[in-house]
Amino acid sequence: MNVKILNTITLSALIFVGCADKIKYIDTKDSKEYTSIGLDYHDIEDAAKKSVQSLLQSGYVKNLATEKKPKVLAISDVINDTMQNFSTEELTRKITRDMRNSGKFILTMAMSGSGGSTDKMLQQAREARTNSEFNQYTVQEKGSLIAPELSLSGKIVQRNTKIGSKQRVDYYFLLTLTDIKTGLVVWDDETNIIKLGKNKSVAW
Repeated sequence: MNVKILNTITLSALIFVGCADKIKYIDTKDSKEYTSIGLDYHDIEDAAKKSVQSLLQSGYVKNLATEKKPKVLAISDVINDTMQNFSTEELTRKITRDMRNSGKFILTMAMSGSGGSTDKMLQQAREARTNSEFNQYTVQEKGSLIAPELSLSGKIVQRNTKIGSKQRVDYYFLLTLTDIKTGLVVWDDETNIIKLGKNKSVAW
């Protein structure tokens, strides 16, 4: 086989492989057709939406109507007790975004637990107080950070139940809003997502 024919065969093979592995975009509204037994974007979105609806309709939030300033909220620990590998911040950020949009809450990035993240620049900018290269009139003065009044914590639990050749997978989204000053729970909620799949598609 001469070199020209060999090169042609190689090029054709590469084109075939490239076409076979072609990636396409999927619109968000159509992506439910490609779901799995595990937690995906739609599950996180639905759980966050239902939780926020429960919170905004609660007696606690209704009593905030007389408050002139939004409550300062910190994200505490949110434990992922499932077989799925995902960041719980995907859930908490969706929830706190809608909470902020209600005008009754504001999120602090000065402190957080495992369910959120802090902005490292807050501390780094304050370290400039001891650096003579910075104009000290421009650095943040002590006592300017606002402490949180509320803490959002939670847990996501997975339970598998075998039903013949299939398995039902129950996901529990447990969330709690706590008054930091008193330690009292001002709201909590449980959202459930249930899926059914073949045994081989379920992770234990």
